[in-house]
Amino acid sequence: MTKSDVKIQVFTDFDGTLSLDDTGLLLIDDHRSMGPERRRVLEHKIMNGEITYRDGLQEMWNSVKISWDEAWKEYLDDCRIDPGFPDFFDFCRENEYPVTIISSGWKPLLSKIMTNFLGEKAKDIEIVSNDGEVVDRTWKIIWHDDSEYGNDKSRTLKQAREAASPDTIFVFCGDGVSDISAARHADVLFARKDRDLETYCRREKIPFVAFDTFKEVHDIVKKLADGKAKIEKDARTGFCSVVDV
Repeated sequence: MTKSDVKIQVFTDFDGTLSLDDTGLLLIDDHRSMGPERRRVLEHKIMNGEITYRDGLQEMWNSVKISWDEAWKEYLDDCRIDPGFPDFFDFCRENEYPVTIISSGWKPLLSKIMTNFLGEKAKDIEIVSNDGEVVDRTWKIIWHDDSEYGNDKSRTLKQAREAASPDTIFVFCGDGVSDISAARHADVLFARKDRDLETYCRREKIPFVAFDTFKEVHDIVKKLADGKAKIEKDARTGFCSVVDV
């Protein structure tokens, strides 16, 4: 295989984007925790700007009353990642495109799940996320930063942009409220269909590509790598779109 000369960096959310299951919601919606009704009330408040994402998530994690072993046995061992991601990740590795997971989740959970699916290859993926510790049945989230998100994903993209060459194409994949800050800093934004990020982008008129699986992400990134598509920037808004060449 001939490696592409096009420079690309890939960033992706984890829960609900790379992973088909939301690791946090599995535990938060459990009958021993707050459950889905209260969780949806908090999500509504976050979407309406009544509370910050961080404050809402803090209340959710404070409610979790499951042991670490129960969490894995009952939920997390069965977590699935998007079936199109392994092939896409192999493509990125072959072209030396770095892949970074930026998540509002817990790094110990994400690392173990990725290793379950990708084995040693998972070490090639950087994870920028919150941390945490579990004592008996108490889950304490340790925030990555002091932002209203707890982990402001835009900061990671900005830092990477400053270190990259100007012609590097930045790809971001997301699905929810915590991805909004990063959405404005991507050249190519993939939003999982029928989720909050897609709703937000439509409302704010932010260009995006809706996707169901990472195979669709793979196809478009490959077209960019092969020079069959390019990025076109709107001088007025600063947003980019993918156009065929």
